[in-house]
Amino acid sequence: MKGNDVYQIYLSDGYFKYLPDFNGVNEVVIVAEFTEVSSGTKGDTVTTVLGPFEGVSDNSKSPVFNKLLYGPKKLESDQVSVTITVIEYDQGENEDAAAFLDFITSASQIFSFINPVTATERAFTKEIAKSLLALNKDEVVMRVSFDLVGDSGNLSTYSDVNGSFIPLTPGNYVLINKEGCAVSTCFGYLSEGKSKNPVAYLGDALLFLPVALRRGFTDTPDSYSLDEVNSENIAVDGQSLINAPPDPKKRTYTDKTWLTLSVVKGGDPSLWEKRKLLLSADEAVQRIGKSPNSSIQTNSDYQVALQALEAARKQEHAAKGTIQLVTGQDTQGNYTLVSIPQEVCLFHPSTVNSKKLQANFYRLSDTLPPVMISTSDMKPNTEKSTPNNSCFTANANAMVPGKYEVSLFYSIGTENYNQTLKYTIPK
Repeated sequence: MKGNDVYQIYLSDGYFKYLPDFNGVNEVVIVAEFTEVSSGTKGDTVTTVLGPFEGVSDNSKSPVFNKLLYGPKKLESDQVSVTITVIEYDQGENEDAAAFLDFITSASQIFSFINPVTATERAFTKEIAKSLLALNKDEVVMRVSFDLVGDSGNLSTYSDVNGSFIPLTPGNYVLINKEGCAVSTCFGYLSEGKSKNPVAYLGDALLFLPVALRRGFTDTPDSYSLDEVNSENIAVDGQSLINAPPDPKKRTYTDKTWLTLSVVKGGDPSLWEKRKLLLSADEAVQRIGKSPNSSIQTNSDYQVALQALEAARKQEHAAKGTIQLVTGQDTQGNYTLVSIPQEVCLFHPSTVNSKKLQANFYRLSDTLPPVMISTSDMKPNTEKSTPNNSCFTANANAMVPGKYEVSLFYSIGTENYNQTLKYTIPK
């Protein structure tokens, strides 16, 4: 109920040190793919397309800031596979690419590629991403694939024997792109600066002028982009990568291309879960519309659609079934009651069956187990109860200053639910 198993992933910030171009003006597209292996179906992979963003040049901050890529949702598997790809297109260089990017821009006014919801949008976005990756393979600025591992197996218990892994825990994650060398882009490529083969040194001497001309007249990674990443020289400030120690003249880390991801714990996963149910209904309805005259298949699709809609409706009722204490709250949003005998009432939607609602009140302690308050001190008051309220008469013994908790068990229709509320009685 506290959302400890709910998470969301944002693309927070970024910097483009080097974009392989000729005229310095680019269009950038970012493709993010998330696969949470749950049931092995095509619905396990979610693809997001950001862009195209025009007018992006070398040595510039990313045009994307704090964009939600995935979630909020409950973790349904042991891990989440993430692939982030940044693609650059030279504006006006390739007519086919330019036409395709214009098509994406126009289609995005009808379909949501950033947050695809329907079955059609999800399928269309995946095909768009596939075409983007195939259209310009040589212009991939950055491609990173990794897994975020959930702690479903109590991995921390075996930390002394485990290998390294990336945990799915709240925080900022930095992806830094170290450029690679090629025979025509790096000095000393053949000898690597330490070879004892004289032919390698001779080859590097012959290549010196072509490499110098290419690095001088074309957009080729410089030495900073080729160096190893030194974690001691960088730090994360907010959502941006900076130099460490901070340099007032050069605050942003500009040696390499980088992106920052933020994993946030908590949030309301009900919309994601409802969409997943409605996705099944959406696909079934599409099959009905396209099916020939096969009544058996059509009836089956009708059944799938109805079951998915019914499940979504029940989930909607459950989301609206949150019970609240009818009382004030402190500055932190916690429930507070006054230390006097009074009526303690719970507010809930009329869909909650108040006759079957069970409420057990406990007094909490920092050192001892919770102590249940007897029903003689906290009596149900049916005369004060309404379809939206369940009330209890509390005497002085039940209103002693301290911390309290109420465990609730209730039903909506044929479904049963439980919830816990905490409140404080100050001195």
